[in-house]
Amino acid sequence: MKHKAVLFTLGLLFALQSCSPPARPEKEKSLPADSVIPEKKMTSLLVDVHLLEGALMIQRNRGEQDGKWNKEAYRKLFLRYHVTSSQFVRNLGYYQQDPAKFSKIYDTVIQRINRLKKIPLKGQS
Repeated sequence: MKHKAVLFTLGLLFALQSCSPPARPEKEKSLPADSVIPEKKMTSLLVDVHLLEGALMIQRNRGEQDGKWNKEAYRKLFLRYHVTSSQFVRNLGYYQQDPAKFSKIYDTVIQRINRLKKIPLKGQS
């Protein structure tokens, strides 16, 4: 059941990200080299974002979550990757501008999440 929630969240977030805002002026399309999150790190971060969203959705459905916990969970996640939420959002936009690269990143994200589905949870055989 948890895996279905994660996949649903992954699909939902991917669909939402596909609906990007209108193109921005050329000067905003690139980021300074020192603010670009490397592809491998961005891929791992996206995997963890989707896993976190799945966990948050499960808690919301159970009525066990409030907004403070949500913010704290994301704060800790971004802290772990040494990025801010605004850096993440800017980099997400940056990678979305190159559909081939963004698709490659998301293929890897999906593969990693699918591999995690095959790992039994504690207490399950």
